[in-house]
Amino acid sequence: MRPSPRRRFPAIATILVGTVFGQGLVVAISPLLTRLYTPSDFGTLAVVTAVASILGAGATLGTDRAVLVAHDTVTTRSLVVLGLLATLAVGAGTAGVTWALREDAARWFTAPALEDLWWTIPVTVVVVGAQRIASAVLARRQQHRSIAVRNACQGIGQSVWNLAMAAAGPIGLVGGLAVGRIAALLGMARLRRTTGAPLSARTLSAAARHHRRFLVITPWSSMLNVIGQQAPGLLIAAVHGSVAAGFVALTMRVLGAPVGMIADATAQYAAGAFGLRIRSGDPVRHLVVRLVVRLATAGALAALVVVVLGPAVFSTVFGSEWAVSGTYAQILVPAFAIQVAASPVTQVLSMVHRQGAQLTWDVVRLVLSATAVLVPSALGAPMPVVLVTLASAMSLSYAVVLVLVLRAARIHDAGTAPKSPM
Repeated sequence: MRPSPRRRFPAIATILVGTVFGQGLVVAISPLLTRLYTPSDFGTLAVVTAVASILGAGATLGTDRAVLVAHDTVTTRSLVVLGLLATLAVGAGTAGVTWALREDAARWFTAPALEDLWWTIPVTVVVVGAQRIASAVLARRQQHRSIAVRNACQGIGQSVWNLAMAAAGPIGLVGGLAVGRIAALLGMARLRRTTGAPLSARTLSAAARHHRRFLVITPWSSMLNVIGQQAPGLLIAAVHGSVAAGFVALTMRVLGAPVGMIADATAQYAAGAFGLRIRSGDPVRHLVVRLVVRLATAGALAALVVVVLGPAVFSTVFGSEWAVSGTYAQILVPAFAIQVAASPVTQVLSMVHRQGAQLTWDVVRLVLSATAVLVPSALGAPMPVVLVTLASAMSLSYAVVLVLVLRAARIHDAGTAPKSPM
């Protein structure tokens, strides 16, 4: 049965309230953080965020996507256990590698703090993976208030740590990533327990076999998806240094916060709504189109504001030395506007078993974004030119994925349409 149309926007609004409260606090303290931490600290934050987000996305083995479309409780529980075990294993492996490469990593990214803070990467990997799985369970159950509490707790935990630990140096900024997600997990501690027979190796194996496309393809797709998002920052840090990366990181942080709040709230609602429709054999294309149109409208209006006021706002709010980030924001905001419309619905591809299309797009997006940074940088182009090419690559990529999603939704809906009598 389809969810009542009355619940759609209240559900999104409920999630958005928690998201705005949590992530809005992160944005609100940014002017303080730019005065408490250096551009180099922000560059280190960009590196840790990128690496931990990439590995955390793959650590779940795609179980966070499979949970949304699993048809029974035993399979769902089995997928959760498999995901948590895989996340712990990846975290342990990451700890060994980052410890061994701590000196090299600090040199590669010109971020000396990484030599001492290497351990923040595996810790963040584990909590990112665990949070993805727990969030998928909440989305499956359409527990929108719990999702809102989770989002609020994450922002509050991260912000409190950033401010309280400023005197401790870069750990006060970098450590907030893991602390915020731990706070989010604690906020989900009231997650409803399921009852049933204890899981066995046979049930775990059966769940893995039935959802093998998720386990085999989705982890690579998820990691490549995050790499495509984080690669520009990593490459800018490696080619242009941590100071330049710090200016870009602030731009990404300020633009990404509202985009993330809206897109994340919509995606969390949409995950449950799409999952229910797919499990019930109902069409999904109409919901895809409605979400994209509304998000595109909001994104276009926000982009206009940034283009007009970007440098003045950055200079006033963050300090005159950060005015360049405002110029960067003017360049990148059109791409972010397209991203906010596309990102919440991209999950449809894997949910309707188009993992191959998702993986192909993730590879192409990564190649385009990496090329957009490396080629102009190798030619000696200044940072604004590099960002223009990056924004163009991002815009093209998200336009393409919208076409893929709409096509996949149309094919899915055609398969669910009732057959006409002979």
